[in-house]
Amino acid sequence: MFNVLTIIFLSLACAFPLVKKDGSNNGGDGNSGTLMLSLKHVSDEFYSTTLEIGSPAQKLDLVVDSGSADTWVMASTNPFCSSNAKSGASKNYTYNGKAITETIDCQGLTALDVNSSSQFRDLNVGRFYINYTDGSFDDGYWATDEVSAAGAHISGLQFGVAQYASEEIPGILGLGFPRRESVRGYPGAPNKFYDNFPQMLKKDGIIDVVAYSMYLNDPNGSGGGSVLFGGVDPSKYSGDLYTFPMANQYPNIVSKPATLAVTLQGFGAQKKSEGRQETFDTNNYAVLLDSGTSLMGAPEEVVSKMAHFINKNARFSEDDGIYVMDCPPKDDDTEFVFDFGDLQIAVPVSTLILPPSGESYCGLGVLPKDGTWTLGDVFLSYAYLVFDLDNYKVSMAKAKFSGDGDQSPQIKIQTDGTIPGAKSASAKPWSSSEPSTVSGSIFTKSSNVSLPHSSNYTFCSDSTATGILKATKGTNSSQSISSTSSNFSIGSSSRNSIYTQTLTKSAHATTMVTSIACNTH
Repeated sequence: MFNVLTIIFLSLACAFPLVKKDGSNNGGDGNSGTLMLSLKHVSDEFYSTTLEIGSPAQKLDLVVDSGSADTWVMASTNPFCSSNAKSGASKNYTYNGKAITETIDCQGLTALDVNSSSQFRDLNVGRFYINYTDGSFDDGYWATDEVSAAGAHISGLQFGVAQYASEEIPGILGLGFPRRESVRGYPGAPNKFYDNFPQMLKKDGIIDVVAYSMYLNDPNGSGGGSVLFGGVDPSKYSGDLYTFPMANQYPNIVSKPATLAVTLQGFGAQKKSEGRQETFDTNNYAVLLDSGTSLMGAPEEVVSKMAHFINKNARFSEDDGIYVMDCPPKDDDTEFVFDFGDLQIAVPVSTLILPPSGESYCGLGVLPKDGTWTLGDVFLSYAYLVFDLDNYKVSMAKAKFSGDGDQSPQIKIQTDGTIPGAKSASAKPWSSSEPSTVSGSIFTKSSNVSLPHSSNYTFCSDSTATGILKATKGTNSSQSISSTSSNFSIGSSSRNSIYTQTLTKSAHATTMVTSIACNTH
């Protein structure tokens, strides 16, 4: 799910407070039913926020992930941290009977000191474990403690404590459905689902409905973003907000959606300066909207068309696992257009270009998959999204970038999912039994395709490009949930390029199949 490069986390040590306390939160100025968490875009890699855990409180920076469901934190005694090994602070230099020979740099990463909290409690319900396809993992136990977010106290939140963590990441704040929790499919698993962070906000009366608005803001800006639970801020989007039914990615296993997915009706590209447009695909796909993924994955044939639209001489690199090409000019106005039927969202090519680092070519940051889509932060930044987990709805509009990424609850989401002022989308949700359409053009529609603002978009700098594919995870082409082990890993290479430094992971496949198939939520 995340890469293991020290550079990503260096800014965490000196990051400004990521959670803003204001009157929009429950207990503030009477605007109950909402809670806002500010987001920090860390090293152009992921979005994090801060929770306070323990008594006295310890501030922990966690990656905000709509594609997973668990909250977990790294233990301060993690023996995989090189600092613990060097100082002798670690009492255990082995894992599963094998000596720990490779450590990670935990400098700048927040970690929980369980011994410093008077309210910390081991739940004794079983093991906490997540395994990743690159071989890294988090292993520990489940616990509770005093937890607060933006000044709101959350009682009895269950979270994982990673006693052993072999990846350089401080922890996760999972915002997905509880049925995606890592509680089954491994030895010692609890085999019991629990109320995760969004569910606990409702249970504690902090919000009235398990729904939140995600606004990542300008990926090239410094304003940060936010997640607003229970409310919507129309000042952060332009045009109409459309409400779509969630798409069920696994209809053969569950009757209701288990992931935060919506139906993509078509996809194409346009280069306005040349008057060139091309529709790549008008098949209907269930696309995963995942803030824990930095870039995106798409069907192999679509990725090929994208690369050759940018540069007809683009080629697929077996070593790098992506398409490479001569770097496009910085003023290239190519944009990729995502068609959702009632709404089209455009993403500039610059957002998807990986600049060279020791190489003479650029890479296209879209990972080829067999018939599946994952839309990560590069897409989510250009969309204003409202995820309603209670009513299985996703509302979407074009994001309006701003200098201040904090949202205010101008509109409250009703318990039935109604958002005053939003329009019900006419597009039908994806279904595996529906025939796909393969003709027509997405550019003949009346939707106005435009970017959030007219400023020049900049390519990522070399310093921030390293490891930019860090959070690539998704599903295989099979619609069986057991196929959730990612194929997004980048091919090995003897060259120390930006592409081969990336470690890509996804949650353990067995955990996913049993979690979704057996949950009755």
